[in-house]
Amino acid sequence: MTRLAINHTIHCKDEKATAEAVQMLANAILAFYAATPDKPQSLFMSLHGDLGAGKTTATRYLLQAMGYQGKVKSPTYSLCEEHILDLPNQALHVFHFDLYRMQSPDEWVDAGLLEHFTHSEYPTLCIIEWPEKAEHTLPTMDLAITLIHPQETQSELARTVEIAAQTPTGEAVLQSLVTQSTSNP
Repeated sequence: MTRLAINHTIHCKDEKATAEAVQMLANAILAFYAATPDKPQSLFMSLHGDLGAGKTTATRYLLQAMGYQGKVKSPTYSLCEEHILDLPNQALHVFHFDLYRMQSPDEWVDAGLLEHFTHSEYPTLCIIEWPEKAEHTLPTMDLAITLIHPQETQSELARTVEIAAQTPTGEAVLQSLVTQSTSNP
């Protein structure tokens, strides 16, 4: 049986609209973790886009929408920043990666960062910017998110957000987001 790919595009005219789109994604992710409080679940998300497209800003909005109160800084120099969110029934470990400065996939593997994608003792959310730098060393991402700054628009703050589900887990999360979008146009 062939799965149908689920893709969703959101056109955001300004920063407020982008924050609202990310809020819907946060709601869908929170629903995913709430559905299985007794079983540690992992969700893997890749963020694509040109330099300055808003990948780190989208991650900041996402974590804040999920209830994180601390500072969310770019992991450009550290490669990985960990954040722990206190969800109602569990703690969620969020690993935010930025591979922009990597020269080869071996750096990613040698740094031991891949272990965050294989750890299953507790719920994890892995968000990775510039995943193409890791090439074939990454597992399949549940959600691939591309942020596009439309060149033809007059607003510097406009974005198009394309979300593609690449696994059954990603399909479930994205379907939840799509349901929200259609009920809250």
